[in-house]
Amino acid sequence: MEQTLMDLSKHSVSDKTLEQLKEVMYKQDEFGVKKYNTALDHSLNYDWDAMADEEIADFLKYRQCAKERKEYIINLLKAGLRSDEPKTFIEVALELLTIRGTGK
Repeated sequence: MEQTLMDLSKHSVSDKTLEQLKEVMYKQDEFGVKKYNTALDHSLNYDWDAMADEEIADFLKYRQCAKERKEYIINLLKAGLRSDEPKTFIEVALELLTIRGTGK
């Protein structure tokens, strides 16, 4: 079956997402092996359900922080629009928008 340009473009976001997820997963694998000296495996002595609950709780807190940061940046930029000197507002917003890393 032939793929058209439309077929290819409808998957571009999914393809980018999967590639990014793969990179993050591999990076997490490396981090886990360094920290615990072993790769994840079902036979390890962990309560996987409890760990998943903990990770979900952390995920929800991370999402809340991201939402709050976005709202803060929006308010900064709005204040910059009202200011005679918007440069400082823009610089702070850019600094927040370009934060990289996870603190590991």
